[in-house]
Amino acid sequence: MKNSLMGLAGMKIRAGDGLQELGHPEMLSTPVFYFAQPGDQIRLLDSKFKFNVATYEPEIEDRWIYTYDYAPEESWTIYRQDLNGDTYRQDDYIFSECVYFRICLRKMDGTEFKNDEDINQILSFEREQPYLYEMKPWLKKEVDRVSERVMNLHEEGELSLLLLTDSHYTVNGTWDDTSAAIQKLHQKLNVDGIIHLGDFTDGMTTREVSRYYVEKILSDLRKCDVPVWATLGNHDTNYFKNNPEPFSLKEQCELYLGRDEPRYAVDFAHQRLRFIFLDSFDPNEALRYGYSAPCIQWVKEQLVSIPEEWQVIIFSHVAPMGRLQYWAKEMRGEEELMEILHEHSSKIMAFINGHNHGDLIDNTEGFPILSILNSKCEAFTEYKSPGFVTPHRKLEDSSQEAFDLMVVNTRKRQIRFVRFGAGNDKIILDGKAEWL
Repeated sequence: MKNSLMGLAGMKIRAGDGLQELGHPEMLSTPVFYFAQPGDQIRLLDSKFKFNVATYEPEIEDRWIYTYDYAPEESWTIYRQDLNGDTYRQDDYIFSECVYFRICLRKMDGTEFKNDEDINQILSFEREQPYLYEMKPWLKKEVDRVSERVMNLHEEGELSLLLLTDSHYTVNGTWDDTSAAIQKLHQKLNVDGIIHLGDFTDGMTTREVSRYYVEKILSDLRKCDVPVWATLGNHDTNYFKNNPEPFSLKEQCELYLGRDEPRYAVDFAHQRLRFIFLDSFDPNEALRYGYSAPCIQWVKEQLVSIPEEWQVIIFSHVAPMGRLQYWAKEMRGEEELMEILHEHSSKIMAFINGHNHGDLIDNTEGFPILSILNSKCEAFTEYKSPGFVTPHRKLEDSSQEAFDLMVVNTRKRQIRFVRFGAGNDKIILDGKAEWL
């Protein structure tokens, strides 16, 4: 079974650390990590080229989970130091174990690549057997537990949604388990939609690679065949750690939201409910976190124009106030936004955000503000404001995962959050949020 590869001219894979490096027109390499199983092979199709293979162990270091540290090139793997200038070849490369790999190509005559070569015309990656995901027993047990709880709670006319945030996709990470759990839960519960509150990736790779990872996440979520709504996270700008290939706002809207604008509303007439999705980060502003004047004016229009007796849930990546997040104590537009939210607090069922990599309930502003735990398996306790809860996380255990089944009952002014994985359930009732 032949698999398509992505190639980038001018990029090499460094022999010393296995990382990519631009500025080498004599080379063409695969910027994406691919997974190989025993019997899979790389076959050269054009004798005018030679290739080299770097392989990476699928092992995860604890520091990526338990400290504030981001893995280079968003890869939870360990380079096997098996690439050097003497290992270029033209014969077939056959894998004997499960590894991740990347390929580096040169021309036999040493000339430069023209940036129009198709790597799939030069060589092929062929699988012995298709890769088949098998759900792990502990994950299936958690799916059964959560689906049973939601079914026991659900009432006629309620909205059921899957809510996740901060997936921060990593190679050899836990996304395949998260995706499988979401799809299985939807099969059992028939949810009405999926909400992702941003930071799909770390935003540290090239534009092509980040786009590849984001499209994989969205493709997996859309397998449920229900609407997928998202907000833009700060990492979604692809700027992190001085990444020289950021996305423009227009590109972010197209890639993550499938829309022209970074903020939008969705109405549910039967429930008399409006979802409001906000943008909350601009890397070009002095105060990067916060809400622009156009965003605040738009929020006001949405709250003023809402039909009588309707209610609102507001979603954003970043909290509406600096005191509810660690990274910026001063936020752009905070005072103006909160003035509007206070004025219309009777309509607001909840303001729900991600970003903080921790759970939080705040009831001091006249409407509940909830921060949702990151779905990525990560549990560092530093860089958290007072009141945040950071549950322990562990690979190959239900605590590896963290997202919510959100059940909305507008008649009761109630939202139930049933936690899948690490953390606790919550409830909002009559304008107050509580842990369960």
